[in-house]
Amino acid sequence: MGKSEIIAGLDMGSGKVTCIIAERDDEHNKLKVLAGASVPCRGLKGGVVVNIEEAASAVERVMDAAEGKANEVVGEVYMGVRGAHIQAFDSKGAYNIARTDKEITSEDVANVIETAKAFQLSPDREILHVIPQGFSLDRQRGVPNPIGMEGALLEVGVHIITASSPAINNLVKSVSKGGFRVVAPIYTLLAVGELVVSEEEKELGCILMDAGGQTTSIAIYSEGGIHFSREISIGGDSITRDIAYGLGTKIESAQEIKEKYGAVLSKIIEEDKPIVITKLDGRTKKEVKPRELLDFIQPRAEEIFEKVSQAVQASSYPDLPGGAILTGGAALLRGMPEAAEVMLDLNQSRLGLPAQELLQCPEEYMTQSYIGALALVCYPYLKNWTADVSAPARGGAMEKKFWRWLKDLF
Repeated sequence: MGKSEIIAGLDMGSGKVTCIIAERDDEHNKLKVLAGASVPCRGLKGGVVVNIEEAASAVERVMDAAEGKANEVVGEVYMGVRGAHIQAFDSKGAYNIARTDKEITSEDVANVIETAKAFQLSPDREILHVIPQGFSLDRQRGVPNPIGMEGALLEVGVHIITASSPAINNLVKSVSKGGFRVVAPIYTLLAVGELVVSEEEKELGCILMDAGGQTTSIAIYSEGGIHFSREISIGGDSITRDIAYGLGTKIESAQEIKEKYGAVLSKIIEEDKPIVITKLDGRTKKEVKPRELLDFIQPRAEEIFEKVSQAVQASSYPDLPGGAILTGGAALLRGMPEAAEVMLDLNQSRLGLPAQELLQCPEEYMTQSYIGALALVCYPYLKNWTADVSAPARGGAMEKKFWRWLKDLF
């Protein structure tokens, strides 16, 4: 039998922590999901730590639960990060091949990528990912793999994702206090994109919208790669709070009402039988028709899509024939894909589901609640991981992956 490898993904989300533990079998080229767990966390808000002891406790609890189900002991995790502190931009680099032998080597590729990173970064920020988008050789664009070709000028375009160093350090400390080592922080949106967005959609041009509880992350793909990403500080919890305030009920009750009866579009509501809710005092009952929930859901959903639309228009890629791919817990609200088509003026949209070619996974984890953690365990083995020159040296795994890309994959 081939040697198996245990890998864990820990998604530090908006008010909750989710874990997936999987086993990698290189002989059969499969990733088998062994177990998962998710716990609420009052120590996180919008993807950043607000109480390190609470966050550490949540990490310990979720990992204990997942380890117990998997009957495995995990020492390190790939940590997923998100939140408004994440910032991204495109950059370009150029490198002259001065030697007589003009054949491009892996070292030349590494050097040109380094030139793309030659910019001023404030001391309180760090690079999470540097993702090559494409190469040019002697001004000829569209070169996917320059190694072995000859030329005098090598250029590259990259997408760079940065994060607040204090925010990342606090997350790492929370995981460490919970008893685990962080292999490397990974931008969760990037991992989700590799899991749910097809190569055809990336080539045509599409938007990935990961709608969480307190944040909405968006990524725009074009010509096969990621060219724009942004964090928006609003998510599904805002809709839940609006329902709770409007109906005068508890947040937990509002969440249940939203999930069972909520919809973004009126045409989605087929039955309008009254539902009984309990007021804040725990005794008073009130009847509400599902259609009345639209008064609370639609304005906030429109606000979310309006902010997404503004971000798309601010990018250089407003035309997206590949449509929208929606993921995250808030994407499960009925009518969200249809609303995305209308609000973002797109021809198509769909709910993002994990690609199953790589996975052997129980159905309970093939859901939007686990999609971030699931993407994190898959990300090191997906194609574009090797094209991700990740910066943090919290274990060295990413740097090794990059050199393997340069030396072996090409």
